[in-house]
Amino acid sequence: MDWPTGERDDVDAIPHIGKQWKIAAALVLAATVVGRGQVITTSPQPRIIDLTHTLDQDFPYIPVPGITFPFKLTPIATMEQNGVAANRWDIHEHIGTQIDAPSHFARGGAGLDGLPVEALIVPLVVIDISARAQGDPDTAVTVADIAAWETRHGRLPDGAAVLMYSGWETRLRQSRAFVNADAGNTMHFPGFSLQAAEFLARDRQVSGIGVDTISIDPGNDKEFRTHKAWLGSGKWAVEAVANLQQVPATGATLFVGAPRVKGATGGPVRLLAMSPAPAAAHVERPGQPPTAAAASGDDVRSALRGLWEHERCQVQERDGRRTSSRSLFAIFDREWGVAFTQYADGACRARVMTAVLRGTYEPTAPSRQTQGAVEVTFRFSRKSLVAHDAALLERLNAGGCGGGRWEMGVARDITSTGCLSIESLAACPQEYDLARIDGDRLYLGERPRPGTNICAESRRPQALRTEPLRRR
Repeated sequence: MDWPTGERDDVDAIPHIGKQWKIAAALVLAATVVGRGQVITTSPQPRIIDLTHTLDQDFPYIPVPGITFPFKLTPIATMEQNGVAANRWDIHEHIGTQIDAPSHFARGGAGLDGLPVEALIVPLVVIDISARAQGDPDTAVTVADIAAWETRHGRLPDGAAVLMYSGWETRLRQSRAFVNADAGNTMHFPGFSLQAAEFLARDRQVSGIGVDTISIDPGNDKEFRTHKAWLGSGKWAVEAVANLQQVPATGATLFVGAPRVKGATGGPVRLLAMSPAPAAAHVERPGQPPTAAAASGDDVRSALRGLWEHERCQVQERDGRRTSSRSLFAIFDREWGVAFTQYADGACRARVMTAVLRGTYEPTAPSRQTQGAVEVTFRFSRKSLVAHDAALLERLNAGGCGGGRWEMGVARDITSTGCLSIESLAACPQEYDLARIDGDRLYLGERPRPGTNICAESRRPQALRTEPLRRR
């Protein structure tokens, strides 16, 4: 399909399939952001997120000689020969996205068939240690991490499942990197510390814990102390959880589809998260003191919802050369997108490239450092890039950004590879920002310096940009 072209195609619209906007806004949204094939959409609520990886023969597992082995699927009947299709599974209980019953490590503990059903549909809590895990594969969820979560979001809900997000799933299709064993056969990946597991079992009413790695123990613990302490308390655990970067820290509900197999110590599990409830946050109203009581997450999302763009061309000067940029943000109830276009001149006329980023977002809390601002986490699910300039196109086709041939004006998915100054999803799964709304103006956080990412919470801006986005 050929999209409309023109000097301002990149900021004149982001497609939207919802019905809540006025007809005029829908007409604006009907045009393209960047060229062919790239759209940003929103989904009806509630939103269901699949937290389950697909199981196949290449799925990694903890190698225990004589005990564990790869999954294998073998046809035992086919449509061609039998008029019906069926397969045999060669499987052990603890492979894939899976659940551990207490009996896995606790003598006399309940098996899967003994898990109470009320413990399988529970509030979902996500503790994000991905920034730490990038530099330290032996890191673990600590009691301090739990305390920090509770400082921001309140006490852990009774009956909750507490899941660790480390970003480890980006290694899943490289089995050796996922297990990450060294020459001495010691594994290295994040998990829950023994102290954190004991704290949750003793001092909080938690139904289960889980990780996006292959074990709730940190990989370097050969004694499986977290397994023993946690399962010994009569609770379940899930491992190799998928897509936790799409789930907010609080507010979602977890559905644990555990098989009811008599005597089973665990097994494959289908995990689903249901649409997050908004987190509490604060949005400043004109004339309202910054210390006013926090508004609800619904208030924040309602205030953010809409199209926002830079009113003026954003001019940058480096090494005596002037360039410029312009951004258009589309913010919906749960999802967001931005089209960021870079120009070769100082007047936003000669387009070079457009980056399109999209995902979900979560307002979390009033900023403690920046008066009147809200802390917002913008999560990414897809990153794309379009080249508008012949020189850039030649550079990309000379060997940059994931291989393959680039075409002028055609969006390329760079989610897994990154490109130019845009980092891959693995390197930057979310950005930690600030937002302040003043009438029809939206102020976002000022980055420490041009080009600096804010992919770790420690890099969250401490001040707001002076140039606002205007509501369209």
